[in-house]
Amino acid sequence: MSKKAISILAVIILAICLISGGCSAPSDQRVDIKNWKDLLSLAPEKSKTTLPNRSEGKVKPEENPEAGQELIEVKLYFVGPDGKSLVMEERSIARTESMARNTLQELIKGPAENENLPVIPEGTRLRDINLKPDGLCIVDLSSQARQAGNADQERLMVYAIANTLGQFPTVKDVSFMIDGQKVKTIAGFLELSSSIKPDYSI
Repeated sequence: MSKKAISILAVIILAICLISGGCSAPSDQRVDIKNWKDLLSLAPEKSKTTLPNRSEGKVKPEENPEAGQELIEVKLYFVGPDGKSLVMEERSIARTESMARNTLQELIKGPAENENLPVIPEGTRLRDINLKPDGLCIVDLSSQARQAGNADQERLMVYAIANTLGQFPTVKDVSFMIDGQKVKTIAGFLELSSSIKPDYSI
């Protein structure tokens, strides 16, 4: 074949390539591969942003441990304005299995009404409370309870406790201990060798 024929054939082949666009395919293919690689490189970043944050679904604990608890009205007995008799205050506390203990703790805290006076000496702690099957409630107080200054103060303190506990049907009478020891008197004025019953006339 002559050089002239070869040149003509080359021109024809080139023309066919240009018309059909076949010569551009390898370039387009390289572009497609490049774009696919770009998408692949972005995929991990997208998956990170779409993963759910499991910690967001956790329920936070209540800040107040008594939130949602049922409240109940209890009766507390304090020294009235005249300083010689007991008066009753109502207070809402959470209903629990230790109602007698919690109610007595409220009594120790003191009155809410300004005109009423505390009935238990300051600093007194409830060490223990024990309810027997026969209805005897044994109250164990700290030694600060001995600070009742006279017979009236001791009598009012003792019956304030008895009357407060007497609102519970299971409590029939009350006896006292100081620092874990059975006592015949708390402050030396009132005989307590036997248990006492609530007396709402005081």
